Formats: sequence, structure tokens, C-alpha cells
Amino acid sequence: SGRWIFRRTSKSLPGSAAVTLALSPGGAMLLANLLQPPRCPLASPIRCQAPAQHHQPAASSSRGLLLRGAGSPVVKRLPAGDWLLWYHSGARVALATSPDGLRWSAPVAPDPLLPSTDWWVFDTAAVRPGDVLVISGPDAPSSPSRRPPPSSSAVYWLYYTGSNDARLAASPFPAADVAALPGLAISQDGRHWARIEGAHHTGALLGVGEDHPQGWEKRCAAAPKVVMHADGDLRMYYHSFDEMSQRHAVGVARSRDGIRWERVGKALEGGGPGSFDEGGVRQGHVVRDRAAGRYMMAYEGLDGNGGVSIGLAVSEDGLRGWRRCSESPALCSSEDDDEWDVAGVGAPCLVQMDGPYDWRLYYMGVGKDGEAAIGMAYSEGQGLPRFNRCDALLM
Repeated sequence: SGRWIFRRTSKSLPGSAAVTLALSPGGAMLLANLLQPPRCPLASPIRCQAPAQHHQPAASSSRGLLLRGAGSPVVKRLPAGDWLLWYHSGARVALATSPDGLRWSAPVAPDPLLPSTDWWVFDTAAVRPGDVLVISGPDAPSSPSRRPPPSSSAVYWLYYTGSNDARLAASPFPAADVAALPGLAISQDGRHWARIEGAHHTGALLGVGEDHPQGWEKRCAAAPKVVMHADGDLRMYYHSFDEMSQRHAVGVARSRDGIRWERVGKALEGGGPGSFDEGGVRQGHVVRDRAAGRYMMAYEGLDGNGGVSIGLAVSEDGLRGWRRCSESPALCSSEDDDEWDVAGVGAPCLVQMDGPYDWRLYYMGVGKDGEAAIGMAYSEGQGLPRFNRCDALLM
């Protein structure tokens, strides 16, 4: 019953033919057949590779720096102890591995995700990782209250930003008028991906502007971050530009299967005059705080002069009542002109460590030459007032 929507997978899977898949509103279970035998011959999960050689101690101008020429970090710490980092490099998504989350390998071949070659889709110019769910298999975190969607037969679900505008790849902080939409790809090993089409006519998961005239999102729905709250309850956080307020805001949508999404509304908007985020908020990364039982959001805050820093907000249910942890940023750009992140910090990715109040904040920093790089800061103790850049190893 209901309308049937035809969906396709990427043609980049080695050893497999192109697949066309039909899903009805009640037929998401058919997705399980997408990666059933015959499959791509990569059944084992990714394991950590040796870190790149010739590391150098971090100099004063590289405090916190982990990886140059990279942005939009998505970091996952697996139960086996390995670390995975998906990031954007130019127009593509790349992947590195680490034994400790500090020393990262060279990019794993092949590139996990490239812009699409299909002319009619939304992601022909550039792709950036938004979030990765590890929802089945040996690498999945154990949680009886958060089982994978019934349609899942894969290990990794990659939510990403795609655009037909090359400016998405050209600038670490794209302009507000860059059109971008969220997409989904699924993998058994984190390296070879099959794109899954959403309900939008371009294959995206959400539409904006004329495709959704009743919404506030007129230019983009970018940087999708997804939380599996409970059985049949996934939340996607994304940002867009509100034409009425002339500011970015973070919105939220909900889904039962991770593919079809219904908008809920805005989750967080910019602060008041003179605040560090008065120009708007974007790139909201949401995680469940194990110690407090609430939700934590790290986000980019834009000040009145266009400066970018990272703020923190909390919510009891992850949907409503988001409030800032402080009137000051949790992490600011460096003050030294020689530092690698003096021109702005953003694209935050929170990882809670073994201690209930110990966190790592992976982020993108931009230097005065416009180069993007990935760094890490840490916070210890209750309250999460601010993060301190780590003295890491430079790749």
C-alpha cells in the first residue's frame, strides 16, 4: 500500500552491479537485501592501520593540531579500541585510523565517498561527512535501548552533506548561499559505500526552499548529525539559513528508519546582541551524556563580525529546551597569528571518554592562509566550562 519510491545505490562498489531498489512506506525492510550475498568481498570491519611515520613533536604554533589539509571531522571510538576518522579533503570524504585518537594513519584507500557522477542528483560537486552511525556488527556499541533500525544489514551509516556548488569544497566555512542537502550512504566496512536515495527528487533526505515552502530552511539543510535515541526514534540535527532572521540556526528532524524524515522545527538559534553567537549557530553535533543522562550539543557560533568559535548547549530530551552552558565559547580561535587555527574554529565532534566527565572535542581550525586542519581539545571535570588544546603529535 502507499506510494512506491525507486531508489538507487552508488555504482562504486567493486565487484557488484548497479542496484535499483524499491521501497514503500512500509517496505524499508527491503533495504536488508541491498547488501546481502552476493556482496562486495569486504566482510570484516576496518581495523587500525599503523600511524603515519615521521611524526614531529607539536610546536608552539601547532598546539592541538592532528591533521593538516582536512576538515569536518567525524570521529568514532570502537569497542575494540580502534579509532576511525572520516573527514573532508577537497571535494571528497577520506578516512584515517588510529590506535589512540591522536596519531592518525595516512588516508585509507580508496576514498570512501566521492561526488556523484549522476547528473540529476544533489551531490555532484562536493561531499562532506556529517555523522556516522555504527548500528550493527562487532563494532557497534552495546545498548539494549538503542537497537538498529529494522532495515539495517550494514555496519556503518554515513550521513553527509552534498552539493552541486563547488564552493562547498573551496571554503572551510562556506557562504550562506551555498546550496547543500543531506544524504545517506551505507557500508559494511567503512570504506566502500552504497548511496541510498531519500524522498527528495535529487536523492537527498530533505528538500528546502520551493520543495518545502512551509519550512524556514530556504537555502540548505547541511551538516546532518544523527542520534539514535531509542527503538524507532532517530533524530537528525542540521543547520540552515533563516531568511527572516538572516541568521543560521540548527533544526531537528525525526525518523523511524533513518531514511524518511519529518521536520520538528528549530532546536537552537543565535544568541542576543553582543554574544559570541549573535550571528547564528550551525554544525550542531549532539551526543548523549552518559553521566548526566541528558543531551549535549557542540556547535559553531558566529559573532557579529563573522568570527567563528565553538559553544555548548544542553537539553533534557534532545528536542526542546536547549540552553547554552555558558555565555562564553567553549573553544575560541587562537590569539597568536602564527597558530594554525587563528582564523576560526568549528565543525565540532564530541567524544565522551571512559571517565564520565572526560571529553574530547575534535574540531576544524582555519589558519590565516585559509588552510583547514583538524585538531583536538580536552575537558576534564564536571561542568565542561572550557576545552584545552592537547599537546598532540603532528601528522
